[in-house]
Amino acid sequence: MTQKNKVHQINDCLCLCESKIHNKGVFASKEIPAKTTLLEYTGELINKEEGTKRENESIEQSKKDPTKAGTYILEIDEEQDLDGDTEENYAKYINHGCEPNCEFDIKGKKAWIKTTKKINKNEELLLNYGFEWNEKKYHLHPCKCGSPKCTGYILEEESWQKLKEHLNKKSLKH
Repeated sequence: MTQKNKVHQINDCLCLCESKIHNKGVFASKEIPAKTTLLEYTGELINKEEGTKRENESIEQSKKDPTKAGTYILEIDEEQDLDGDTEENYAKYINHGCEPNCEFDIKGKKAWIKTTKKINKNEELLLNYGFEWNEKKYHLHPCKCGSPKCTGYILEEESWQKLKEHLNKKSLKH
């Protein structure tokens, strides 16, 4: 699993292997219908303060080691986050894409990955990580999905217009 080009079968329909987007990715090992619940995003439930602390630490680590993701912290609700940076959490390897084919389905204190459309065999699973707009932090999460709709940054779709306006203002200043 840690060697290049190695394939690790996660379950009967998913495998972990090298991704063109970032390091490793989760791919369909057979066709998967839309609205299929694939796997749970597991990890440690933590409070918001601890979640922010760990997110900041992991962003700093990813600057030193580009094979690491910026963060594996998932917001569960207003009080708790889920730190998915555990060895057994294969869902953490699902990369961000500006044209996702999966979504998070949060039920209570658990988060599941669910397909939003049919996924073909050998297709990479993609999620929109849904990072909120933050003028001071958006650049910390560049997107490398390669989609024609790619904004260049990992942001929730509702923030794309704010990013566009910000970048236009920035280019006018230079």
